[in-house]
Amino acid sequence: MQEALVAALDYQEAGQFAEADTLYRRILDVAPDHAPAFHLWGILAARTGQPDKAADRISRAIAVAPGIADFYTNLARVFATLNRLDKVAHHYANALTLRPEDADLRFQLAGVLHDLGRLDEADVQYGTLLTSAPQHANIHLNRALLWEAQGQLSKARRGFQTTLVLEPAHPKALLRLAAMEQGLGHSGAALAAHSRGMVALRGAPDGLRDGGVFGTFSALLAEAGELKRAAEAARAAAALAPNSATLWNDAANRLKALGQLSESTVAYGRALILLAGNSVLLNNRADSWLKLGMLDRAEVDARASVVADPGFASGWNILGSVLMAQGRTEEALCAYEHAICADPAANAQARFNRSIGLLTLGRLAEGWDEYEQGWNVPAGRFPHPGFPQPPWDGIAPADGALLVWGEQGLGDEVMFASLIPQLATEGVRVVLDCDPRLAPLLARALPAVTIVPRTEPLSDRLIAPDIVAQSPAGSLPRRMRRGLDDFAGHQTPFLKADPDRVTAARRRHADGRRLIGISWSSKNASLGRLRSIPLDRLAGALDRPDVKLISLQYGDVAAQIAATRIPVAIDPTIDVWSDIDGLAAMICAMDLIVSVDNSTVHLAGGLGCPTWALLPYFADWRWMRFRSDTPWYPAVRLLRQEKPGDWEGVLKRLREAV
Repeated sequence: MQEALVAALDYQEAGQFAEADTLYRRILDVAPDHAPAFHLWGILAARTGQPDKAADRISRAIAVAPGIADFYTNLARVFATLNRLDKVAHHYANALTLRPEDADLRFQLAGVLHDLGRLDEADVQYGTLLTSAPQHANIHLNRALLWEAQGQLSKARRGFQTTLVLEPAHPKALLRLAAMEQGLGHSGAALAAHSRGMVALRGAPDGLRDGGVFGTFSALLAEAGELKRAAEAARAAAALAPNSATLWNDAANRLKALGQLSESTVAYGRALILLAGNSVLLNNRADSWLKLGMLDRAEVDARASVVADPGFASGWNILGSVLMAQGRTEEALCAYEHAICADPAANAQARFNRSIGLLTLGRLAEGWDEYEQGWNVPAGRFPHPGFPQPPWDGIAPADGALLVWGEQGLGDEVMFASLIPQLATEGVRVVLDCDPRLAPLLARALPAVTIVPRTEPLSDRLIAPDIVAQSPAGSLPRRMRRGLDDFAGHQTPFLKADPDRVTAARRRHADGRRLIGISWSSKNASLGRLRSIPLDRLAGALDRPDVKLISLQYGDVAAQIAATRIPVAIDPTIDVWSDIDGLAAMICAMDLIVSVDNSTVHLAGGLGCPTWALLPYFADWRWMRFRSDTPWYPAVRLLRQEKPGDWEGVLKRLREAV
């Protein structure tokens, strides 16, 4: 009998399952109560994918010989494959009764009790284990996980920290501690722990290297402003879990935030293979196509998004933005109306978008009223420091000053400041908060106005008792420019450059040729790509023997200029980003300014210098539609694309005009 049992086990271990099965049956025919044969025959059933038969056979072995711990342990494992955790816990407990010194068995029982939600019982088992194995890192880890599940976060945090004292590179402990620190608002500690965890994961088993871990790390990096590393982690997450549409979408979002728009469309495409027709994914990809200027593709995805979910307000918003970019402003307004109806409780974004369409069409009164919704959306109007004075009611204060505070970009501050001279003539005493780079220029231009350069924290002058009302600069047109007729006689050049610096700049560059100052790039986060023109193309359109080109472009552009075949001069005495007063002098020293839509146009327009602004087909709202001039700056001429992306037509007209 013993020889037959050994032979059967040999067959079983060699994978000759049929021969083993035959021998077990012959043994049990001869000895129906042979417990070891029933036990091994049960293990054979488990190995051949018959867990129900395995449980029955091992149970019969236990019925014959109830005092053998291995029988209970193997029966528990069989029930684990059947996901019968209650049975698993019961049989591990029986085995532990017979073998109470078996730490591995107690660890397995504690884990099953934890999974069953019997947390207090699991805690007792972990506590018992730690009395005999206090240096066992995984016991501390599991007990910390248990405390976390119970909501005992302080104890859990200490448990993860103890685990890391014993095993400093334990990936799971690092990642759980990171998640806990993040939940507590300790973003720096969370990122540090997660960074260590990611390093540890490189050498960890594949089972630990899951996409969700990398996805969490990506979110932490993005929150910390480390966009490049966030995108790398998100791509790793998607690669580790290629069937997760969520992780592909996250990766695409991170790539988009990094400005890698083409790569983001590919990642959205991977997600859409997994979730075909998903309205959110279609909407997200439409936004990337829009930013790339690929408007036909953007429209296809945006329309598919709202067809998939007609109540999806964000989908209607993106469709509206695509239609705006195509110059179909009236249709865009309809899309924004759909967005407002789809989500009336949270429609600030749609209403702000609609205001842009209305202003573009010259419907100023309606547009300025809705423009106030920009304070309620993330990418609307900024900053909003929350001044204590009441909002201005449009009436000249009789007993004090009006605070006007700058908002948005430097060009916006210049444009809205062009209304200040009218306020002064109407008897309004103004205190103007502004970008500190503009302060010298505005102080010279507006001698009756108190100019306060913006600081952090804000200057006490902005909350002085003599200020009785306040208004953001972008809200002034709501009261002062409700129709095009309101511009008449008021939008005269109001800025004044330093005459000595103008003379010096002219002297530095004059050589008998016409001086043309050029700026070719916009740094606008969302639309700068569509507004910018490659330097070599712009310089080529202006290349004449009687013209000297001078760079007014902010940023480090030396490499671009060096790579351009047409000579473009740089004035080394002026930093056109930080020295706006110097830039204003340079502008006034030129015979002509040619610029894409950026702050240079606003400065030149405010100074009254001859300026040609090169605009994309989807021009900013302030330039309205179809106009070759602008009511904001009489000296500015607008050269527009006649179709999306068509800079060649603009440059041809520019060349002829020069």
